[in-house]
Amino acid sequence: MDIVLNSKFFSELSPAELGEKIKAFGYDGVDPCIRPGHPVTFDNVDKALPAATRVWKDQGVVCPMVSAPIDFNDATLPEAERLYAACGASGIPLMKMGYFRYHEGDDYWSRIDDVRKALDSFQHLGEKHGVKTLCHTHSGPFFGSNCSGLMHLLKGFDPRYTGAYVDFGHLALDGEDMAMGLGIVRDYLSAIGIKDAFHAHQPDQTPSYIPQFTATGEGSVNWRRALTLLVSLDFVGPLCVHTEYEFDESIIRNIGYADTKPERLEEVAQEDLRYLRKLLAETGGRST
Repeated sequence: MDIVLNSKFFSELSPAELGEKIKAFGYDGVDPCIRPGHPVTFDNVDKALPAATRVWKDQGVVCPMVSAPIDFNDATLPEAERLYAACGASGIPLMKMGYFRYHEGDDYWSRIDDVRKALDSFQHLGEKHGVKTLCHTHSGPFFGSNCSGLMHLLKGFDPRYTGAYVDFGHLALDGEDMAMGLGIVRDYLSAIGIKDAFHAHQPDQTPSYIPQFTATGEGSVNWRRALTLLVSLDFVGPLCVHTEYEFDESIIRNIGYADTKPERLEEVAQEDLRYLRKLLAETGGRST
């Protein structure tokens, strides 16, 4: 299991600078965001992504996946073809797509049919370019908010080209036993989101507790159990650290980008890595 760093809060760095930062932190690799304001965007992805991956390869930094914009959920758009072609040309096997929002009053099963039609188009792109589309378990009013819900989307698709990106922090917020969840998506399990979260007390307000992200190991996720389960499943995909610290979950539930970086971003990102490496060594995942 490679431990990779999502680039969402490092958008000002060039690919070479980002690679140097990741090496300095001690991470194995990068999950670059293909988004406005980042070095690689839909406008330049055909050239910029292969160029970036060449830089990272020379630096000894792996790039097993990319993360598309949060609203990227239509494979018929011309930028979808460009992104998949660039991932294929760059040797990047995994692409995390955007989200499908549930609106109060929606006919759930009718919307599931719509989402599955969209995923079918993504699978065709994946077959063409050799790239697997990842659907992320995201808490809140989103289709696939936990592993049970995710299988309403994924069941029946080809696991070579459509996969599950399980995020333990979001599962902790919306509720699902991690062993059961991993068992549900086992055939599709492709990547793991490393986030931790808990319900923080807000006195004299309603509700009295609200979801909040925190450093890995300081929230509600039992990481020793999580990594032990992954080892028992012979999981070999990337563990992606998102460095979302001390954010009110309202930001994330609304699928909005945070305007400012978390405090002590670089310091806590390195603490996360040390914590994960220690647990992996102790659970048989990999030595430190």
